[in-house]
Amino acid sequence: MPIDGVRQLPTRLLSFTSADGELVPRWLGDRDRPWLRDLLEHAQALDGQPFAMWQRRWANGEADPRAGSKRQRIAVHVLGRWLRDRSKPKDLSHVRRELFAQQAAGVDRERALRAAAERHGTTAELLARGLYDDLPERRPIRWPATPLDPGALAAAANLALAQGMLHHAEHVRIDVRGGSRALLRTAWLLGMRVELQPRGADATRATWRSDPTQPRQRAPTSLVALLPWTNRYRLRARCTIARSRGDLVLATGDPLQPGPEPRRYDSALERRFAREFTATHPDWKLLREPCAVATAHGVAFPDFSLQAPGGEPWLCEIAGLRDPSALAAKRALLTAHPRVVLCVPRAAIDDALRADRRVVPFARRVDPLAVAAAIERASR
Repeated sequence: MPIDGVRQLPTRLLSFTSADGELVPRWLGDRDRPWLRDLLEHAQALDGQPFAMWQRRWANGEADPRAGSKRQRIAVHVLGRWLRDRSKPKDLSHVRRELFAQQAAGVDRERALRAAAERHGTTAELLARGLYDDLPERRPIRWPATPLDPGALAAAANLALAQGMLHHAEHVRIDVRGGSRALLRTAWLLGMRVELQPRGADATRATWRSDPTQPRQRAPTSLVALLPWTNRYRLRARCTIARSRGDLVLATGDPLQPGPEPRRYDSALERRFAREFTATHPDWKLLREPCAVATAHGVAFPDFSLQAPGGEPWLCEIAGLRDPSALAAKRALLTAHPRVVLCVPRAAIDDALRADRRVVPFARRVDPLAVAAAIERASR
């Protein structure tokens, strides 16, 4: 079971070393499993108890010698936030306001409790006992039915650590290959000012810079959880954390917890094409959402990169055209990139498209043999 909803660590908990101009995170890993297992067992033992008991237990507790003080505080912080966030009892503030108003009017406490309990379908005893249980420290800990794995806690802590360090970035550069659409669209939706540059035939570089004139701008911390869903990535961020200054480098294979899985295909048409192309051309390389391409209609995200053995990668865009007005943006890809195959419904093809060797007509399915043939013709 993953520990979802992870948020960045505060500066005081960031743990890293400085080496050769880099700020290297102190990741949690397999060697931490023993003490993380014990931490999870202790948290499970508090099931049903108020969250304040968790806070008291770790406020002045001794560090586990297997963990070290800071690593343990990171895990305790991440697990504690998750436990508190998932325990969200019914808001009782309106009930308290009713009782305070009754008190101000001179009504007897017991009488006010009985009247409020009747209105809210409970008993006066239960209402009095749980009147403040919605406050953060009084929330009861609710342990999940599915056991938590120490590895999941380590991955969640690593994600929070990376996000906390990236919060201090002044300049961020991300090179990504494959699966880039969710990452780059999220940056756009969050209002991040990101510059995009093509990197070869099937990769994109996204650059973000801090703007001193925009104190409320979003740092790209929320993008970290999407990086593991790309095929390959490398992030380099210039950071100043307390008195340390250097580059934070995150790359494919780092032990980060992925966020919720992005939708892999936009349509059944694309899913079927990927399956059939792989079956008919097993020696070709197929890459989903390889890069971003700047066109006259904005930034486009071709569906696939297709590469024959020893050949150059070609981009492939399938124009399903649920919205016929989107065809203009699809056609712009042919002008913006020399190696693009555009698959268009037969009924939407005009004379100009019919004359382009890179256009593949289709009816109910995209023929992988026709796409490969178009690539071979245009490559001559």
